[in-house]
Amino acid sequence: MVVLFVAGSTYIWNTYINPPWEEEYAYTKGTQAAVYTFPYFFNSYLRWAWGQPAEVVGNDRLPSDAINTFFHAKQLMDATYRDGGSPNNDTMYSITWAYVKEEPLIISVPNVGTIPGTDEPRYFNFQLSGFDSDNFAYIGTRTTGNQGGHYAITPPRWQGRLPENVERLTDAPTPWIFIVGRTMVTGPEDIPVVRQIQARYKLTTLGEWGKEHSKRPFSPEIRAVADLREEPRKAIDSYWSVVNEALSENPPDEIDGPIITLFQDIEVGPGRDVSRLSPAMGDGMQRAAMRGLQILRAANESNYGAKLVNGWTYLPHSMGRAGKEGDFLLRAAVQSLGGIVANDPEEAVYLVVMVDGNGDRLNGKNRYRLRFAKENLPVAKAFWSVTMYDMTRNLTSNDLDRYSLGDRSRGLKYDQDGGLTLYFSHRSPAKENMGNWLPAPDDQFYCILRAYLPSQAIVDQTWEPSPLQKY
Repeated sequence: MVVLFVAGSTYIWNTYINPPWEEEYAYTKGTQAAVYTFPYFFNSYLRWAWGQPAEVVGNDRLPSDAINTFFHAKQLMDATYRDGGSPNNDTMYSITWAYVKEEPLIISVPNVGTIPGTDEPRYFNFQLSGFDSDNFAYIGTRTTGNQGGHYAITPPRWQGRLPENVERLTDAPTPWIFIVGRTMVTGPEDIPVVRQIQARYKLTTLGEWGKEHSKRPFSPEIRAVADLREEPRKAIDSYWSVVNEALSENPPDEIDGPIITLFQDIEVGPGRDVSRLSPAMGDGMQRAAMRGLQILRAANESNYGAKLVNGWTYLPHSMGRAGKEGDFLLRAAVQSLGGIVANDPEEAVYLVVMVDGNGDRLNGKNRYRLRFAKENLPVAKAFWSVTMYDMTRNLTSNDLDRYSLGDRSRGLKYDQDGGLTLYFSHRSPAKENMGNWLPAPDDQFYCILRAYLPSQAIVDQTWEPSPLQKY
């Protein structure tokens, strides 16, 4: 028995506690590499999935054929969309993955106009992000106005001349970029108007500029990438090859050079190939990919980097450009995994709430109220809303097809003193409160308060939202 015990202990030690040093070395460094490279993997998957023909996607809520041409959502997002990312229910999306290595692309937008029945500009924006998920430019109400125009996305370090009526934006940091447009919708009757606006959002190459019938811009063939949710084993097995291909296509900024150099001996970076590693190091890298993804999920769920105020979390000021600030865990776990990309705070601030005023996890089996005093209502130049999500980061299915409430919601009743009380639960509240009820799943949930063109107090994170209180 002693001999068997010693032999068994030696096996356990060598296999699980003391694996080959090469494996542990690759695992340790590879885990950091997995955090740094996650946006490259995730965006490779989304680019492939959203580039599929509409008949393959089979759901008009999911982007399709969105390579170098805009996919325009025909409706507001609802619970039939299941690709995560905490989508908003305030605007209709216009999405594309654009290739700008060969020549500039020009985005043309019409005069977006005003909110029906008012003189207020209809809010819209186009958020432009590199393949690393960091923002580099905006077109929209805040930055360029609502009058319409033509805006050039130029390749990295491009030198050339543009037509006089085309405004040059900041150079694209990577050949492949992600563009997400948002156009505000005031209600169901406004959707046809927004569709007409979207139809006039155009993407044209400089070479095709001015032609009546321009060709679709060129893009190279795109590699199929496994979905982490549907094929986790396949996704993990291919993680490093996908990442290295993406890094080769989209070289990181020169400022990240020391990091890329650090990963050379584990074969991560442009032109690298993990299959060159020894079997032991290869095992370590596979473990690292899996562990890195676990870390990102846990960091996201624990609100890494956030400032907690009455159960709500303010995300760091670097959100939207976290990689530029060197916070690669924030970039991967919150900015990329949590939302694909994130707006700059000056454009929109998102406050997330997962716990009530006592610090307990929100659960639809309970009833909650959220009261804003009149003097403490959210202030935003465009608008604000509170949206409900289940733990898959998708909107919550409910019989009312109601996914958000905010300052544009019809039927919303304010308190007699000018304050506002909202209700959150799976079961409906009292009849008189139905207009202020945001249906929750019969399980854990979270909400996001979005303020578009927020007040300076929200940008500075000095405004304090009220807590959700169980009743």
